Amino acid sequence: MDMWKGYYGKEPFDLRLAVLRMAYRLPLIGVVTILGTLLIGGGYYAKNALQGERTYEAVSSYRVEYAVDNVEDMMNVYVNEMSWNTYMQSGMFLDAVSGHLARSGGEEISREELAGAVYAQVLSDIRLPSTTVTTDDPEKSVRIAQAVEAAMTQELAAQMSEIDYMTVIDSGDTAAEVRPVLRMRRVSMFGAILSFLSVLAILLLKETGDDCIWLPASIWRRYGIKVAGTIESRELAENMGYFFRREGQALDGPDRAVAVCAVQEGLDVEAVLKRLRERCPDSVGDEWFAVPSPIGDPAVARRLREARGILLAVRAGSHAGRALERVLEYLGQQDCPVTAAILWDADEKLLCRYDFVRTGGRERKSKR
Repeated sequence: MDMWKGYYGKEPFDLRLAVLRMAYRLPLIGVVTILGTLLIGGGYYAKNALQGERTYEAVSSYRVEYAVDNVEDMMNVYVNEMSWNTYMQSGMFLDAVSGHLARSGGEEISREELAGAVYAQVLSDIRLPSTTVTTDDPEKSVRIAQAVEAAMTQELAAQMSEIDYMTVIDSGDTAAEVRPVLRMRRVSMFGAILSFLSVLAILLLKETGDDCIWLPASIWRRYGIKVAGTIESRELAENMGYFFRREGQALDGPDRAVAVCAVQEGLDVEAVLKRLRERCPDSVGDEWFAVPSPIGDPAVARRLREARGILLAVRAGSHAGRALERVLEYLGQQDCPVTAAILWDADEKLLCRYDFVRTGGRERKSKR
């Protein structure tokens, strides 16, 4: 006899089935999305709000009078924010700040720490720069801010020819704790989208990579085996009568019956045969018999060779294809031709929705 030919992996991707399967898993997708949002958002909050070191900043504001004759010339000589920070990182300025700190008493602060603690800003008016000192101690921030004010208005103003004079208009005599700017809404939205797309991609990869069988048509497309349908199919009785008709069959005889063979181990094939007799009384006779899966009991091949036809009962679900392949390979080697298959334990609601989407809401077709 000819060996069966498998077409698994060659059939086109079934988008309708994939969408329906994802709809069935919406509760799982929702739970994972919520957990991912909480994990990413909570981690971000814990890192930035709970575990971050406290810092304190003292801000000083200045009034700069440039050495110009009129306001129009000021645009040619003003000092921008980048230049202010360049001057403040210079050795001359840091040495001046260190000198003022030494004269005020207190602990000595290195040049590297001063350079990392001080920066300047020019927000709107070019004549109103500001300096900010940030450290992990409020008193230290105030001390450095006072020394920076003295260096700005004395040494730096004297060294810069563009400046006529500079005065402090708002002294940094107090330090405020720096509150981290938390973008919880943006981070939570990112976490939700990332979690949703991740779980969706994983489920789709699992669905496409798994040899699952959910539709009767999958058995025909992948393995070339005729399918009677499911136990609730409207076309089941007609298909069973056609597939196992007695007329014209060379092996027909009173002592030869049809065997209902389980594919997966543990499948209650007796229950399958009982339901077949209830659903198809005209074609399923009392002489039909049930045998377990050849995977668990290879000796059943002897009984199958004595049958005039073989009906494979395939339980729907994941990894059904792998079990069906093993059974087909074994039966092919044992010269046991398979007549047809039936999909057992199929999700009838899924099949109804699948046919509803396929037909655009019209009445279901007779073939699944």
